[in-house]
Amino acid sequence: MGIYIAEQAETFHVPFGSPNSEGTPEASYVDVKVNPEWIPVLPSCVGWPETQALLKTINASTSPFMSLATDQSFTWAEAVERQIVLTSFVALCFADVSLNTKDTINDFTQELQHRLDHFLQNATNKLGQPLHINIRLEIQPTRFHDYGIDGWSLMILMAASSNEKRLARYNWGLAITALKTAIKEYDIDK
Repeated sequence: MGIYIAEQAETFHVPFGSPNSEGTPEASYVDVKVNPEWIPVLPSCVGWPETQALLKTINASTSPFMSLATDQSFTWAEAVERQIVLTSFVALCFADVSLNTKDTINDFTQELQHRLDHFLQNATNKLGQPLHINIRLEIQPTRFHDYGIDGWSLMILMAASSNEKRLARYNWGLAITALKTAIKEYDIDK
């Protein structure tokens, strides 16, 4: 298990893409902070209740955050012991875009790393076995086109591996639960 912090050089653009001819949210940005009813039908959420719950937590009316993008999928790893890997990402920022400075996002990222490490170490200890999870917390410059400003956001990348698909998803689900808890406990006024 490892939780790493990095900084991306490339600018992330919000919104991205455009609605298709049916007007569905495929390949386009949907502000689910304003439109939470879209969460269950987003392509990245269909069949993934963990992702739906994460987006509901991030975009809750009481949360200072909003999500920008998310997805997950299973892949195969080259390691013989744990061949199946569930990878995912979620990009988020403060809903008040004026707060999305590099320093503010970096402070949140540092606190998030500490909280995730604490929660996942507790889970490892309670289960009595290692969780094969890697998390990369990547701060990235972000262009908020709708607001005409540049700022920063956080991309959270996770990889959970196992020799069984259900165990990879279980480990990933524990990391998602830890992330939801850390987000709920974050106090912007500290």
